[in-house]
Amino acid sequence: MNRKKERLLIRILAAWQITDGLITIIYYGFYRSYILPNHGSKDMLVSPYGNIFLLVATFGILLIGLGIANLLIARCSLKDNQINVKIGVWLLAQTALSYLMMDIPGVVLSVCTAVILLAKNKTIKLNLQKI
Repeated sequence: MNRKKERLLIRILAAWQITDGLITIIYYGFYRSYILPNHGSKDMLVSPYGNIFLLVATFGILLIGLGIANLLIARCSLKDNQINVKIGVWLLAQTALSYLMMDIPGVVLSVCTAVILLAKNKTIKLNLQKI
């Protein structure tokens, strides 16, 4: 079966994650760290983890890394007429992670992609049994 829809949805998910990571780093990292000291206490920038910028930058880099991993999956690992259970599990794990991060577009995209991918896995498996 053709996996064109899954590849497209995974690429859209990857583009969203990369964009979200860049927005997180640029807006919340750079912009907010320079605006907050002018409006109030500088204690808001220091947390138990150290500088808030490091935490925000790490979170943004995590999102960018997930996006790049999804681009690689869409390009290299997702083949036509092949059962891909590990990619479905990966997408479901990303759904849980996106849910914990309150990333609603990421949740919707990854759930839709995982459901379509796993449903096509079932169809491919049934077609292979008939042959």
